[in-house]
Amino acid sequence: MKTPAPTEVKTSAANKRKFSQKSTATHAQYERVEAMLSTGQKSTIDLRRGGVMMPAARIKEMNERHGYVIQRVDLRDLYDEEGYLHPRVAIYALIECPARAEVAEVPA
Repeated sequence: MKTPAPTEVKTSAANKRKFSQKSTATHAQYERVEAMLSTGQKSTIDLRRGGVMMPAARIKEMNERHGYVIQRVDLRDLYDEEGYLHPRVAIYALIECPARAEVAEVPA
């Protein structure tokens, strides 16, 4: 089985699907990461609260497979909502989104 090049963006049915707000599908998580980071920097804790269970893995996949540029910009000691200290929590920033292929509509 041929592995796609890192810059190749797949246009599978999963990429075109609309997901429910509670979907745990990988592409639904990609959408959440992009939406959350488009409003500013977010921590690993913020992304988990937003329904992304493995933020570092999703961000790595988005960078390597889907053409995003998302960088870890800081490491901070943060407290969660239960009052537990989490040292060195990653803070991420969306630097660049992949170019979207524009689809021309065919007149009927």
